[in-house]
Amino acid sequence: MRPHWLLLAVPALLWSGSPETKVPAARVAPSHLFDPSLADALLEGPERDRWQQPERIVRSLGIQPGDTVADIGAGSGYLLPQLSQAVGPTGRVYAEEIQAEFLPDLQRHARELGNVRVVLGSAENPGLPTHAIDCFILLTVYHEVEQPVPLLRRLQASARPGARLALIDFDARRGGYPPAPAGHEIAETTVLAEAEAAGWELTRRFEFLSSQFFLLFHLPEGRGAS
Repeated sequence: MRPHWLLLAVPALLWSGSPETKVPAARVAPSHLFDPSLADALLEGPERDRWQQPERIVRSLGIQPGDTVADIGAGSGYLLPQLSQAVGPTGRVYAEEIQAEFLPDLQRHARELGNVRVVLGSAENPGLPTHAIDCFILLTVYHEVEQPVPLLRRLQASARPGARLALIDFDARRGGYPPAPAGHEIAETTVLAEAEAAGWELTRRFEFLSSQFFLLFHLPEGRGAS
């Protein structure tokens, strides 16, 4: 998230050790979260659409009609229209958020789209149903997570066999446009180490987002619930 709308009130993330460290270190708790009152100005609109490419992101996830998808940290619901269309009338999208101030925006999307369910989660527990989710997505959210490995493990209780996990965020090392906001980015190598520690396996990297990594993971056979 930068030029004007990237001046975000989101938490910084610290990582101890080198980027190649295989055992993730504990993160420092963020001092504050994104201010929901800035959502209309900073999270929505055609300027973001041009570089975020939400339709292409959703196409890349391999979502099928009838699937169940969880948008973790859905915020103002930026990605919900595309996810809703992808799962179709027989599918479902869970819009999960830990800040109650975002709920009116998410509930409005739910009324308009029909197949979206809003969930007020917590930093420790997203509050999703068990054995239900085909695909999880965290879009410019992962750098805010205080305890990433426990969260990624907890998601597995909500996963169907073979579930997918998409992590998309800024990495300052990539360069590109818009530039990563200082203090609000995370190294791709860090994310890979944390996901591996939580039991997710990398399926594919997508490279069409200029300043963001887009990593798609899956649960190996035997993980997730039937």
